[in-house]
Amino acid sequence: QQHINIATRWCKENIVSTEECLEHIGIKLSYENDIIDPFSDEYKLKISNIIDASNSNFGGPGYSNLLFTICEKLNIHGAIETGVAYGWSSAAILKSLAKRNGLLVSIDMPMLKQTDYELIGVAVEPTLKDFWTLKREPDRFGLPRAIASMQGSLELVHYDSDKSYHGRKWSQEIIWKSLKKGGIFISDDIEDNEAFMEFVNKYKLIFSILEFENKYVGVIKKNV
Repeated sequence: QQHINIATRWCKENIVSTEECLEHIGIKLSYENDIIDPFSDEYKLKISNIIDASNSNFGGPGYSNLLFTICEKLNIHGAIETGVAYGWSSAAILKSLAKRNGLLVSIDMPMLKQTDYELIGVAVEPTLKDFWTLKREPDRFGLPRAIASMQGSLELVHYDSDKSYHGRKWSQEIIWKSLKKGGIFISDDIEDNEAFMEFVNKYKLIFSILEFENKYVGVIKKNV
C-alpha cells in the first residue's frame, strides 16, 4: 500500500492538462475541440450493448480520444499496444493508422476468471482488421516478438497490460530502447507502483501525467 501511496502522490503533484501534455510531445492545438473522439455516439452505444449483454467485464474504453489525436497529429504508422480488452484503444489507434496503411500489433493475454473471450477486440471494426495483428500471449513472449515485427519503425507504444512493479521495470526498458526518435510511450495506471516514476527519473525524461477516471496515464516523447 505504501508504494501505491507514494506513486499516487507523485502523480497528483505532476498532473497537467491534456493541452499541456500534447504540447510536451510537439502537438499544438488550435482549439480545445482539436482533441477528436474517434467514435460516434451511435457506434459507442452499439458496442456497449454487446458488452452489456455478456457476463464479462474487461474494463472501460481508456483515453481513446488522446490516442487517436496523437496518432493523427503525429502521423503515426507503426504502433504496439499491450492489453486489448474490448479493443477501444486498439480501435482508436487503428482508425488513424489505417488512413496511412499503418500497422498496430496488439498483445493480449486473457484475464483469469473471465469468460466471453470472443469479445476481446469487439470494438475494432472489421474494415480495420487488415491493419491489425493480435498476439494472444504474455508480454514476455509477445512484446519482443511485436517489436521485432516492427523492423525499427516503432513510433508509438500504449502499455496497458502487466501493471506489476517487475512487469513494468522489464517492459519499460525494452520499449524505450525500441522506440524510434520522436516516438511516444503511453503508460496506463501508473499510480499502481513506483516503476514509471523511477523510469522517468533514471533517464531524466520530460513527461506528462494525465488524470483519467481517478487513474493516471503517463506520456513521454523520446527526444534522443
